[in-house]
Amino acid sequence: MRRSLLCLLFLWLSIVVSLSAQQPAGVGLRLIVVKTEEEAAGLRNRLQAGEAFEELAKKYSSDASASAGGYLGIVLIGDLRKEFQDVLVRLRPGQVSPIAKISEGHALLQVVPEAEAHDYEGKTLGVQGKVDEAIAEFREALRINPQYAEAHYHLGVALGYLEKLDEAVSELREALRINPQHAEAHNNLGVALLEQGNADEAIHEYREALRINPQSPEVHYNLGNALDDIGKLDEAVAEYREALRISPDCDASHFNLGVALKHQGKLDEAVSEYREALRLNAGLAQAHHALANAIADQGQPDEAIGEYREALRINPDYDEARYNLGVALKKQGKLDEAIAEYREALRVNPHHIQAHNNLGVALREQGKLDEAIVEYREASRMNPEIASFHNGLGVALKAQGKLDEAIVQYREALSLNPSSPETHNNLAIALSEQGKLDEAVREYREELRVNPNFAAAHNNLGNSLLDQGKLDEAIEEYREALRIEPNLAQVHYNLGEALRQRGDRVGSAQELRDFLRLAPSSPESQEQIDRARNMLAEVEKSRY
Repeated sequence: MRRSLLCLLFLWLSIVVSLSAQQPAGVGLRLIVVKTEEEAAGLRNRLQAGEAFEELAKKYSSDASASAGGYLGIVLIGDLRKEFQDVLVRLRPGQVSPIAKISEGHALLQVVPEAEAHDYEGKTLGVQGKVDEAIAEFREALRINPQYAEAHYHLGVALGYLEKLDEAVSELREALRINPQHAEAHNNLGVALLEQGNADEAIHEYREALRINPQSPEVHYNLGNALDDIGKLDEAVAEYREALRISPDCDASHFNLGVALKHQGKLDEAVSEYREALRLNAGLAQAHHALANAIADQGQPDEAIGEYREALRINPDYDEARYNLGVALKKQGKLDEAIAEYREALRVNPHHIQAHNNLGVALREQGKLDEAIVEYREASRMNPEIASFHNGLGVALKAQGKLDEAIVQYREALSLNPSSPETHNNLAIALSEQGKLDEAVREYREELRVNPNFAAAHNNLGNSLLDQGKLDEAIEEYREALRIEPNLAQVHYNLGEALRQRGDRVGSAQELRDFLRLAPSSPESQEQIDRARNMLAEVEKSRY
């Protein structure tokens, strides 16, 4: 959904289908119908004094054409009822007819100038979705009258609708050259400029539109979008709130206000705005998705999953909702369901890089290493500059025993992000398993330089130092790990073993007891628990 609101004639204009629109001998007509001759006479006087026929038609006419400013389309005079034919005799473009008495009341007619008629035909075609034909009509209007600001404006809007932004900007600027007070042209020029990435220019145009018409909720909304895009969140929020003061029931304004508030970290307020948007428009899939993201951040995973599913009920091909639903399901340990959502996201959008990566993570956790590696490689192929993709691929390759390939991926990840403690740790483990202890120790130390409070890294460094025979240094690292996280059972075991080797029976016994107190009781840990008991018995026996 395009976030900016275009004042598109194709969205709001309702025009009566023209009569005999394709007949070349026709003329464009506008019509006002009122009940009494007095009303008609009063309106005719106002028209002759210079008021706009369209505005008076919208306000007073009882005819079906009122919402279109009384425009009937291009008609053949001979096809009209006789009362109309009589008052149109010798009437020139722009003039208002005498009052015609008809069965529905009293009527006033105006012959539309030829250029204006083509402009109206263009708008009619736009309503029908025939944008290319509409553009042809606008161009014909401008061939007849190159100084017709409305035709430049409508042509610019139509070109913008087709995303021909350079041409749209040119036409809208021309409309404003002719009529600098055209607020809608300023607004739509702002929309086109923002689409081109020219936020500062867009903001200037929106502010100019508001100078002319300060009560336009659409322009306040669009200005809010532009300010949000350049990170001026306080100002963006103020504009969205002003749009809602003028038009409280605009679901898009509530939605984008919620987005800006979330960017400010105001989750509760953001959630309130998303819910209000959904109260106004329960079918707004993006609001369900945004609400799900916000309440997930608030720690409400079940409700978040419900909102993701509602977004997908409305739009089953919403790839971001599929992806984020997968993320939420994985956090709940539902790997099969998460994988299904990642795959569905990729069916909709095969270029969703994060979905490839997260699918790789989930498959790796299921032990499906070959499939995981395929997904990691695809993510890295699509964007080789993301360090975490290379690190994940390295982890999967190492799990297959492919240490050399894993090390290549870890080094590539570190070339992109030298400050990743996790990658330094993974590389050090792989180097240690290859027996390259000096290199492993260097990586652990680099990891701890980046993150000195990473207990696992102190433990792993202790292991490598122990393998190098540096007993005292190893014991120092184990103790530092336990200072940071005192309840790491494996570190107590490692320290107990190191102290036993150094001959510190009392210290060793205490660490082994702590290990047995903290170690989880499971089939996987039973062998180590048995070893610890045997070592403890041996240490305690040797004390006496």
